[in-house]
Amino acid sequence: MIKLIAESMALRKPPNPTSAELRDHLLRGLQGAATVNENVARQHVSGLSSEERWSLLKFASDGLRDWLLTTYRERELIAVEPLQPVRYPDLPEGLLGRLKEWEDKNRRRLNTRIENGHSRASTTLRRRMVEPIALADFLAKNGITRWDAMKMSDRVAFAKTRPGVAQRKLRTFLSFIDSGNAFKVKRGRPPKKAGKVVRETRQIPIVQPDELKERLSEARKRLSPEQYLLFWLVAKLGLTAKSAYDLTLDCITINSEGRLVIRPAEAWFALPKSIAPIMKSLAQAADSSWPYKNPAKAPALPVMHSVIKRHRMGTEIFQNETTLLRSSAIFAAMHEGQLDRKTLSAITGVSKQTISEMEFLVPADIHSLVSHDLVAARNRAILGNNDD
Repeated sequence: MIKLIAESMALRKPPNPTSAELRDHLLRGLQGAATVNENVARQHVSGLSSEERWSLLKFASDGLRDWLLTTYRERELIAVEPLQPVRYPDLPEGLLGRLKEWEDKNRRRLNTRIENGHSRASTTLRRRMVEPIALADFLAKNGITRWDAMKMSDRVAFAKTRPGVAQRKLRTFLSFIDSGNAFKVKRGRPPKKAGKVVRETRQIPIVQPDELKERLSEARKRLSPEQYLLFWLVAKLGLTAKSAYDLTLDCITINSEGRLVIRPAEAWFALPKSIAPIMKSLAQAADSSWPYKNPAKAPALPVMHSVIKRHRMGTEIFQNETTLLRSSAIFAAMHEGQLDRKTLSAITGVSKQTISEMEFLVPADIHSLVSHDLVAARNRAILGNNDD
């Protein structure tokens, strides 16, 4: 061991005084342990940091390197290349101080990752500091010497000089500058806010029921009966264009009352007499033995694929208004009094979240939903004029 260490001291010439000082420190420390015995030398290596073990390999001769690798493997020791140093331009102390705090914070986090068995490149720290240093240099050149003097306009001006990826990398540093709580772990439920919070619902495109009827009437004139059936399923029943186009024979049957019913989602729905004959002819064209005695064992044969090619359906039948027509159909059903979310969802397949958002579009006048006599009696009771 002493001979191998001496070889390493003679063969490995460091490129600069800092590396020479590190080499002498590591090799002389190992030499002192090896003078006792080999086990003490192994214990000494185990007590080094992962970066020091990597440097020891770098400074070792071939024989000492083999011994070190064997020791690392037997004791499951990690050797990681040290982080590359971060170089700063000439900056005011008010900017430089916080940058070095940020460097130390990131260095500790990266070292903790190594201790927990994760890997990291030697350039990780230097790359993380590129954008914060660039921002500090930008501020200094504009006469700003402290981070608390930086305004939003300065951030925007700097962002215009950098690509979008660079701006995203800067967010954590800006959080550190603003509050000092970058990397703060948030666990559990967020604290409840006092008072009520008004949430903005997403804007759902619709047309009024009267206008929807006009579009249905216009579609009947310009489309073939089979194509109009597709239009009707979306603009009247509220199905998606995909679910209407992919309707299969196992979801179409004749019920005990002799009505043609379909099941596009969870519930069966009876088609009106003006539409049912079109669906019936398409079902029989798909399979002449339809309707089946046992619909549960019916084959899943599509019935709409012969009407039009899928890629032409949106343009030629729906005129690129599929979403508008579907949401308008659901709104019209709610406007006519079908306000039960479960029923709407079971028939059309629309999510209950969407239904709840659309409820804000429906006029909720209690007078239109209950008896006028009951409303009058309620009003008399409220006003104190109830003699009953």
